[in-house]
Amino acid sequence: MHKIRKMRRYQIELEQKVEERTHDLKLEKEKSESLLLNILPAEVAKELTEHPNQTIAKKFPNVTVLFTDIVGFTKMSDGMSAEAVVTMLNKMISKFDERAKKEGIEKIKTIGDAYMAATGLTEENSNEGAKRMIKYARGLLEDVKSFNETAPAKIQIRLGINSGNLVAGVIGKSKFIYDIWGDTVNVASRMESTGEPMRIHV
Repeated sequence: MHKIRKMRRYQIELEQKVEERTHDLKLEKEKSESLLLNILPAEVAKELTEHPNQTIAKKFPNVTVLFTDIVGFTKMSDGMSAEAVVTMLNKMISKFDERAKKEGIEKIKTIGDAYMAATGLTEENSNEGAKRMIKYARGLLEDVKSFNETAPAKIQIRLGINSGNLVAGVIGKSKFIYDIWGDTVNVASRMESTGEPMRIHV
């Protein structure tokens, strides 16, 4: 009888441990998925999780791409401490990220003070991507104005937008990135570099 009770207690303890480990694993899985969704579109994250060794690449017929950067950033950052530069950039980029999430815009990446985003990453040729991106770009100008109300250094941004077909995919293994390529992207970049401060160049 004593042996049976002891075995029963052991079984209960074992079940509790299994339950705890399962719960911990579930939390870790959710954390990993959340991190993945921070750097990849949901559809791509799902595909990468299901087929980790597969090349992920797609052609899209009508994507709208936006580039923006801070006017005279290099010169401005020369007169600031490293901490002040990073704090300023972090505040700005966080505002852009929040707006992108709210408005269904896909952030592609940041390179220094440059920000790249896209919408219309769908196989549907007719989509509301261009309209949505113009709304987003106008919002970014508002974000910069509100940022300047309290910022020690006032900034201006240039914005360039272009629509067309492109290729998108995941490159790299250890520090992979979801990126986009093609003339559509190159022209959007040129729209930004040749644009006027605080204006949207399309």
